[in-house]
Order: sequence, then C-alpha cells, then structure tokens
Amino acid sequence: MCLKNPISINELTQASRPLRNILDQIRVQCTLCAQTDLQRGNFVDHINKICPKSVVPCQAADIKCPWQGPRDELQSHISTCVFEPLRPVLSSLIAQNRQLIDQVQKHDNEIKKLIQQMHQLQPTATNESNDESDSSSVSKFSIDDSNQKEEDAIFIRNLPATIKFNDLFDLFSKIGRIKYNANTKKAEVFIFKNPNKKDGLCNAKVVFINKESAAAAVVEYNGKHIPQWNTRLQVNISYPKKKNLNEVGKTYNRK
Repeated sequence: MCLKNPISINELTQASRPLRNILDQIRVQCTLCAQTDLQRGNFVDHINKICPKSVVPCQAADIKCPWQGPRDELQSHISTCVFEPLRPVLSSLIAQNRQLIDQVQKHDNEIKKLIQQMHQLQPTATNESNDESDSSSVSKFSIDDSNQKEEDAIFIRNLPATIKFNDLFDLFSKIGRIKYNANTKKAEVFIFKNPNKKDGLCNAKVVFINKESAAAAVVEYNGKHIPQWNTRLQVNISYPKKKNLNEVGKTYNRK
C-alpha cells in the first residue's frame, strides 16, 4: 500500500488487544484541569467523574434546571438552585404531565382507528352508482321511519334535478357522520324526484347518527346558496311520519 495515498476511516482496523493494553498504560495530561500522570485507559472516567473543570449539569436537570457549568462550581450552584427545593412539587407535576401526554397519545391512536373504520364504511356508501341516484323517486323509495330517532334526520328542498348521491354525501358528511344501514349496506341518503317532472327541482333526506349533527346541518345550510348547484337550499329537521311538524313547534333557522 502506498503510504502517500490518503485512506478513509472505513479502511482503518482496530488495534490488537495487547497493543491497546500497552497504549492504555501511557501517561497523559488532562487538557481541562491540567492534571498530569493520568493513565490513558482511565482518561474517560476522569472526564466523566473526577475532572473539576469538566462541564456537568445540575442534579436538578431532571426537573428542568437549565444550569450547566464546571464540576468544581456545582456545589455552589446547588446551594442557590431554585429548582431543587421545588423537587417534590415539580416531580409531581412532571409525572402528571407525562401521564397526560400518554393519555393524549392513546386517544389519538383511538381516533385514528375510528377514522380508519369510518373510511372503511364510507366507500360502500359513496360508491353507489349515479344512475341509481338519478332514478330515485318518492314512489321508488319507501323509507321506514320506525327506527328513526327524533330529530336525527334532515329534509332538503330546492335541489337541482342533476343532484347525485355522492354530492349530498360529500356536502353533509362535513357536518357529521351520516347513518350507515347495515342491511342495505348504504348510507341513509335518499333523493326524491318527481317522475312527471324529471327536470324540475327535487328533494332529499339525510339521516345522521345523532340529532346534534342534524341540527348543525340545518343551521349551516338552511337558506344557504350553494354555488355549484346554483340553488338556495331549504333544510329542516325531518321527523318520523308519526310526528306532526305543526305540533312540534321547533324551527331551526340558519345563523
């Protein structure tokens, strides 16, 4: 091997154990505290445990004391450290904070799992064909209100004739989770078209999993102009058939 050619660190090999033992006996001097007659093999321990000029943290670093300085100044700092006297309180707060962080992480993981489950359910609903949505009418859809909870559904008027299932699902799923029917394997979004006026305005019904989402949808979209549909929606709570809207006396107006 040519001695004039530089070599990389990857080309270096570790010295043999006997040679390293000999080298460790060499006497060296600490460049920090100037102590001499140190064995090379003990130099790391000298820096980490003994050297008075080696930079060390405060013993209260675990409770966020920011001090760092020479080892020979540590005792002087400890006598005035404002963190160490507060150790019982700070340790308790730090432990509680760690527990809260763990709980938040656990909840985040649970939310991610729920979102994944929701996404697994939504494709079945959103993949319903446009042809089926277009051909839906009052006479074709027979909606069973017997299982509908009070105030968990909305009725939408003034929809364009070209409205699609996916259009409604995408718009109202922003407000809350739409109810999924395990029997039909579809989200409960129903479009009602007048078979005698195929080009006229149509209506729809959307069922949420709770009444809070339904109420929020009314507040958000009742009387609101939807540019992509070029229409102003009328959105109201849809009660089960046994309910009389005039008797209920509740009106939700858009804020």
